[in-house]
Amino acid sequence: MLKKMLSFSTLAVAMWAYGVSPAAAEPVLVEQVAPEYPRGAERRDLEGDVTMAFEVNDAGKVENIRVVGESMPGVFDKAAVKALEKWTFEKGNPGEIEVTIAFQL
Repeated sequence: MLKKMLSFSTLAVAMWAYGVSPAAAEPVLVEQVAPEYPRGAERRDLEGDVTMAFEVNDAGKVENIRVVGESMPGVFDKAAVKALEKWTFEKGNPGEIEVTIAFQL
């Protein structure tokens, strides 16, 4: 199971893989792009998180992103998805991952 905690000044990310057999190699993060904090949320001092499930294909690209939970619907989801679309993983280790991105001021 892949577990990794990454943090930024306005972002904390927790990752874990599920549905991967023990013998299978897990997706390895190569490049993570931090989301832009939505201006309206920042002006109103809002914080929250978005949980997304997605697949990593054999080329290491993210696909089939699904928002599976969010603390403030409609506030942070677009920024989180836009950033996740830019993430890349090592080639040759496909899998399914769930990520929670926390937006914190």
